[in-house]
Amino acid sequence: NLVPLRLGLAIYNPDQPPRTPELWDLFKKNDWELIPAVRPTYVHNNKFSFTSSYEGKSWISMNTFSIDPKTVCVEAHETAYCEQLDKLGVEVIPIPYEKVIPFGGALHCTTLDIYREGKLEDYFPKQIDGY
Repeated sequence: NLVPLRLGLAIYNPDQPPRTPELWDLFKKNDWELIPAVRPTYVHNNKFSFTSSYEGKSWISMNTFSIDPKTVCVEAHETAYCEQLDKLGVEVIPIPYEKVIPFGGALHCTTLDIYREGKLEDYFPKQIDGY
């Protein structure tokens, strides 16, 4: 329901936003911009899928795979989401993945990093009680 895109920028499911004022405060205190995601556009026509929710559409649309802070892979049929990310300055690589989604996941859930370059970085150096 919340996808960090890069340091300071995250996108969230507007139907299930961060649940507590403290969580919003944590993001604000650390200079994060939280953007509501556009509504899903693609209908997954699989009666065995448990991912459908909004008018037969699914917030699985937000399930993206980040390659680096500027590049994400997104299910190709979610064109409105791809456009939204592009407007936020994120390079989008559309991947046709609709045949995998009925099994319960999309690009983030069905991939596994085996090696990443870069340093460990604290995205929330300013803490608040309870987090």
